[in-house]
Amino acid sequence: MSYEQFIENMAAIIKGRMEISLDLSIHSTVKNNGYQRKGITFSEEGINISPTIYLEEYYEKFMRGSSVKELAEQVLEMYRKIRIRHSWNEVSVQDYQNIKDKIIYKLVNQERNGELLDQVPHVRYLDLAILYFVLVDMDKSGGQMATMLIRNEHLTWWNVTSEEIRRRADMNTEKILPYEFSAMCMMIEEMLGNQEMEEEEWKKFREQENMYILTNHIRSCGASAILYPGRLQAIGDYFKENYFILPSSIHEVIILPESKALPKDEMECVIREVNETQVQAEEFLSNHAYYYDRQKMEITV
Repeated sequence: MSYEQFIENMAAIIKGRMEISLDLSIHSTVKNNGYQRKGITFSEEGINISPTIYLEEYYEKFMRGSSVKELAEQVLEMYRKIRIRHSWNEVSVQDYQNIKDKIIYKLVNQERNGELLDQVPHVRYLDLAILYFVLVDMDKSGGQMATMLIRNEHLTWWNVTSEEIRRRADMNTEKILPYEFSAMCMMIEEMLGNQEMEEEEWKKFREQENMYILTNHIRSCGASAILYPGRLQAIGDYFKENYFILPSSIHEVIILPESKALPKDEMECVIREVNETQVQAEEFLSNHAYYYDRQKMEITV
């Protein structure tokens, strides 16, 4: 069964099991870096937002042996939870007063989103671009966010300028998504637990630590923390030297003090190799290292 046939079958089963009147449509959208995703959009009378549940991971489960009926029930259960969680019938995204305090920004690659940039308010930053979103929902424990990309037509809906959107995002993002800055070994230790290494090994590992992670507290789209006012300067003050910023993904960046860094061309080789082998296409940020000069208070490619 092809992916398209899988989606059509899922939609038919879900519609047959719904207790309420519901319109389903198959939706295709281009996400970050031109990555295309397909899913089912749920539209219900009296509900102002129509969520789309993307089905790639469900198709992978199907290919591993799960039944379409079983997976359709899982998608339907997800929609029920989303529907209960949000009072969408009371809050309309067409009213700017309802969403102005939920506007945030994210960093994406400029070149790979060239076509998208023509359709959205944005600011170019180095070889990156700052895009603006409405935060619809956030699962702090799971590190997940549901967001709506702000497009040019939304500015017309709300009768606001792109400068106003940028101002709101600058006010909201760090407040909603506080930064997290920690040594990489601490994050690894948190993920692995103490059973994987003896205490003496951890001690030696910590003493040799020279890489740090900058992200946000839910570790989702946290590379944008480099935009937080004063954050890069504070990191420079902590190191008491200049440093490199390695774009791990849209979710975080790696901070490397200059005195402990590899030669620049070697760093970029490592970045490219990691991007090609470890980073999903939708999460790619950049193949370039950045350099922060704490005297000039300036970041450059």
